[in-house]
Order: sequence, then structure tokens, then C-alpha cells
Amino acid sequence: MADAIRTGLIYNGVCYQEALSRPGEPLADFERLPIHELAAVALEEYDVLLAPRSSDGEVLRARRQQIARFLDAGGVLVAFGELWTDWFPGCAWREECPADIRRPVVVAGGPIFAGFGADDLHWHPANERWCCHGHLAAPAGAEVLVTNDEGGVWTYLDRATTRGTILASTNLDPDTHTFHGTPVAREVLGRVVAWAEAEARRNRAEGRRVAQSEKIAGLFSGVHFQRGFYEDREFRDHFAPVPAAELAALPLERYRALWVPRESNQAALLAARERITAYLAAGGTLVSFEEPTLPWLPRGDWRWRKVDVETLVLGDHPIVRGLTPAEVRWHAHGAFAPYPGLEPLLRDAAGEVVLGIDERSFAGRLLLGTLDPDCHAGFGSGRTRPLLRRILAWTLATAMGKPPGVVRAATPVTAIA
Repeated sequence: MADAIRTGLIYNGVCYQEALSRPGEPLADFERLPIHELAAVALEEYDVLLAPRSSDGEVLRARRQQIARFLDAGGVLVAFGELWTDWFPGCAWREECPADIRRPVVVAGGPIFAGFGADDLHWHPANERWCCHGHLAAPAGAEVLVTNDEGGVWTYLDRATTRGTILASTNLDPDTHTFHGTPVAREVLGRVVAWAEAEARRNRAEGRRVAQSEKIAGLFSGVHFQRGFYEDREFRDHFAPVPAAELAALPLERYRALWVPRESNQAALLAARERITAYLAAGGTLVSFEEPTLPWLPRGDWRWRKVDVETLVLGDHPIVRGLTPAEVRWHAHGAFAPYPGLEPLLRDAAGEVVLGIDERSFAGRLLLGTLDPDCHAGFGSGRTRPLLRRILAWTLATAMGKPPGVVRAATPVTAIA
């Protein structure tokens, strides 16, 4: 059914997670997603994701980029309990304080808390001494629903931080209290489920739920300069980082391109070789600056040898047209042998390719390079940015053979002529 809402429950076997997802219970219609297998799940295919209290915070922190991509696709995230690893965009959890065991302040009832007063939502009274779940600092633009009496936020609704929607509720944990028999909590949990499905439909209707991301999937293997590049103020809005463990389940067709920086996890790439080849065959774009010592790359014969960058010759392609030799000469990590279909953008005195484009072998496009402009940008260098801007603009120019949508960026990337 085209209108069906697909819902997923992050699941790590805690008693109330198990009990509340049985038939007839409030979370029965949610698909259980075992938390330690989450990296293998294409979360972008889900409309709603619910993370119950006592989900493994360490695992969720490791999967924070995956959660961010889910939200970037316009998904609805519901997160309960102690969100102590700040694992989703905008999350800022604060430890328990005395105000968290006093009566709350209902700021906005809305569809979830309408008709309930402070006494109804006072689930962790002072006679429990210190059984509570802390509070939050709401991100800018979020709608605050319930707070403690000092303004610490218990529940907020955030449609501003991402393309999707986040309902974060720490000291109001209706799943736990439903399991323990609190009628109000059961009512609240039912309302949350109904609201989340309605919100998912709203996101579809308003165009926030998208099948095609505006971003490039950037493979991230935990390397320092890769992190620096993906977090760089100029480039960060163009990339959706993909930790290597998440590559296998990534729906590549949803992204403008796959970007593989130097020193990437080639075991993960080799395991994904068939999918990467199929992605190129379907019109996708692959940008690689890796030294491929394993045969994951669909085309290209790379070899390690010393390259004299002073001999590099610029080709006549929009990516490099108008650049000076100084803007492309720093060093190179080997070279590619020429082959039919590979257009050299930079070649050395031996005629081997240091940067090239193949637009003939596949329906899509392949850019190969042994220069590492992203690496140097990640270290903070400005020298490689002129070339990097050209490559990024070229990469964003089409998406799976279709005209691109609006690309939002803090610093615009200059279009190539």
C-alpha cells in the first residue's frame, strides 16, 4: 500500500521493549530492529523510528550518522529516556537534578498531552528520591511541551534542526510506565504512536519526506582528516557521512553520489563492489581518491609509484579549465593506467592519470584521483580548495541522470563553466 507508514522499533531486549511490542500492545505494529544489527538496516526506508528508554546509548552514538541520514530523508524520530550520549541532531541531555522529581510544568498540551495536568505527568515524585531520567536543553526553534519547574525540558518537538521531525522525551517515559501499569502513560504512549504516524504523513504532504537526498554519501572510516573534511564549514552541508559499517545497507540510489576519500575501509568497499557497480550502471556518480589495493573499484588499474607533480599537465575539462598548475600540484599517491573511456584531467610525464573522469563505461560517472584534495581540506589547508570546489560542483551537477534540486549550503560552491 503506497500510503502505508513503515515504523521501526529500536530493540535491545529490555523487558518493556519486548512486552510492549507483543500482539495487542501499543508497539505491536512496529518492526523490531535489533540495535546491534542497526548498521545493516536501511533506515531511510522507514517513516517512523522509535527509540525506547534503555536503548544502548553507546551503540546509538556510534549510529548517529545513520540516524541523521534518516532524519535528512524526512523521517520521524521518537526518543525516550536518558539520552545521555546525545546521539541525534540537536540533542543535549542534562543529568538528573532535584527539579526533575518535582511536579512538571505543561507548556503546550497539543495532541500528546492535551487534557493532562502536572499531577497526571508527575511520574517520578519526590518520595522516590532519585528515580528520574534527567532533562534536556531544547535546540533553537524547537517547541517545548513539558519542563521541570526550573525550565529544564522534559519533552520537546523539533521540526527545525533537520528535514525530519524529532520528539524527544526524557523524564516522561511513557513506555516504561505503560509496562508498569500507569494508565496515563498508556494513553500518552498511544497518542505518541498516533501522532508519529500523522506526522509522517504530514512530512510527505509537505515535501519534507524525500526519496532523493540533496547530499553526497561520504564514506567515513573514522580517519581524522575525513572527519575534518566532512565537518568543514564550507563542505559539510553537501555530505551525509556514512560510517564504513553502514555502507552495506546504504540505499545508494538515494544519494547524489558516493564519495570515497583516501584511507577508506577497503574491506567494506570490496564487500559492496557489486552494489557500487550496479549504482554506476543505473546512472550514479562515484568519486574516489583512494589507493585501491583491493579490487573494489569497478574500473581503473591503479599502481603505486612516485609521481613528479611538477610534470603534471592540465586537461581541457571544465573541472580543471582555468586552474593554474600551482593549484593542482602538491603530491600524488600513485597513478592510474590510461584506458579507453578515461579522460585525463591531470596526467604526468609518463602519460599516466592522476585525475580522470570516465563517462563512457557506465550510464553514470566515475571520477578517479590519486591527489587527495579532501584530505588536505580536512587538515585545514586552503591550497587544495580551488580544485576541490570544482570537483564538488561537478559532482552535484546531476543526480542519477536527473537535474539536481536546490542544494543548501552555508557557503555556496562555485559552479563550473
